[in-house]
Amino acid sequence: MTVTERCTDGEMQILTAKKAGFCEGVERALNMVMSALEKYGAPIYTFGPLIHNPQVVEYLETLGVHVANNIEEIPDGSRVVIRSHGIGPHTRATIDAKGLEVLDASCMYVIKPQRLLKKLYDDGYPILILGMKDHPEIKAFREIVNDEAYIASTMDELPDFVGLGINKLGVIAQTTLNTEFFDKAISRIKDLVGDVVVKNTICDATIKRQDAARELASEVDAMVVIGGRASSNTKKLTDICRDKGVDSYQIERPDELKPGWFLGRNRIGVTAGASTPDWMIKEVIRAVEDFGFNAPEIVDLAEAK
Repeated sequence: MTVTERCTDGEMQILTAKKAGFCEGVERALNMVMSALEKYGAPIYTFGPLIHNPQVVEYLETLGVHVANNIEEIPDGSRVVIRSHGIGPHTRATIDAKGLEVLDASCMYVIKPQRLLKKLYDDGYPILILGMKDHPEIKAFREIVNDEAYIASTMDELPDFVGLGINKLGVIAQTTLNTEFFDKAISRIKDLVGDVVVKNTICDATIKRQDAARELASEVDAMVVIGGRASSNTKKLTDICRDKGVDSYQIERPDELKPGWFLGRNRIGVTAGASTPDWMIKEVIRAVEDFGFNAPEIVDLAEAK
């Protein structure tokens, strides 16, 4: 989406980020599922929710696309979609053992760091993964290195490599990592470890969305960030906006908006995570416009907040 201004009653403007919503990997995964339904029919299984957007996942369920949280839930011989986060070698072996037909929607920006990570591990480097330990993408990374890795998602979680006696290190990043955290973490690590091999595997779509969110957050009075609560990249967009000092609200649906968020605000920014469809962004913008048109003169602030 491009930056737009939507004037309501002359007082409120709504601006959308230059980059927001579906990334290429998510769109590819969704298109793959829809094509498979057309070709094979239901049922089709996905290993974990296809994307981190409950509304889309619920819609797919009505079409016969079922979420399996572990491989054992999938009947032998069924079709299973590997979502864009990818899987590790142990999970792949379990899938093969059940004779499942695989439709692989692993994002190319995830496959690349998996290969780089294996090379670092095979070359004997202790591994540091910058990312969220329980995120599906990181779970796949952990399988690749047999769970032999340090993992950090904040500066406080970075290990004391000097105390551990580590003098060389291979570093890789979750593709949706906050770029500012990555830069700070690498700077500290290089002060502690002599031989550091860094693979900046933050994907281009993430970088563009984060940069667009920072830019927009500096120009508005409040930010609305749309995306699933389980979405790592959406949470990071929210954190980025808040770090700019602007009141920022993360929602999944337009009915979560509160009138009090917009009282006295002239410029409202809107951005969205990589699993948020365009139709949801438009619905939220329309709902924010309604607040601009119909802003009550007196609001119960206890309810508004």
